[in-house]
Amino acid sequence: MSRLLEELRQILNQSEISLEDQNDLLIFLPILPKDSLEKLIKVFQKDSELIKEFNQNFKSKLKALVGKDTEEWDDVIEQEEKGLEESKGEENLDDLGISENSESEM
Repeated sequence: MSRLLEELRQILNQSEISLEDQNDLLIFLPILPKDSLEKLIKVFQKDSELIKEFNQNFKSKLKALVGKDTEEWDDVIEQEEKGLEESKGEENLDDLGISENSESEM
């Protein structure tokens, strides 16, 4: 697992997100199962622009959770679902070894 976290750290360090956001993700992401982390790394390696989207989604969810705002949470989830639906037509997740059933793991 430490190899995966080091690989993730390197990917995040090369991204355009702030150092604070990188650190927040590196604190949160280790709770994911190993296979989910491996898939996330593949996604980030294939398209580094997705790091910014993932980070923004993470921050939105965190804000909704901390604020205990169920309406805001529902909005974030709705936006995430729309984004996933739009991306299904653009990219074949099977190319990354990710099936539609495993999308919810991320």
